[in-house]
Amino acid sequence: MAFQVTEVQRVLKGADYPMDGKQLAALAKKNGAGDDLVGALEGVGKANGPNEVMKQLKGDLGGSTPGGNKSEQREYKDTEEPAFQVNEVQKYLKGADYPMDGTELAALAEKNGAGDDLVGVLKGVGRANGPNEVMKQLKEHLGGRPGG
Repeated sequence: MAFQVTEVQRVLKGADYPMDGKQLAALAKKNGAGDDLVGALEGVGKANGPNEVMKQLKGDLGGSTPGGNKSEQREYKDTEEPAFQVNEVQKYLKGADYPMDGTELAALAEKNGAGDDLVGVLKGVGRANGPNEVMKQLKEHLGGRPGG
């Protein structure tokens, strides 16, 4: 069974390292991990931090996203306008100091290497107090195929 790194990190929230596999498994179970992940964590040796846990699990990492179905064909919204993935937008807004308006967001995205399409769309964003407000204002532009 393969697991997503984010899933492992979520169920190990609150870990007080160093911890061994039994301690990690108990914490993961308390945080709602599935039996497969709990079992995998039981096999982890002493770990001084999350990176060591990930290294020891590396053969088990990289599965489908929780809730995903491998047989499902992913659908993307077809649009004539520019469309972006949420994680792509967030990457280019790294370091944002909210509240910010569209002009400030566009300048930050451009500084972070965003393409002209995203910079142009961000210029139309009104004042936003955080990333969720930016995403709400960009919602018609979200959901495109990865990489454009």
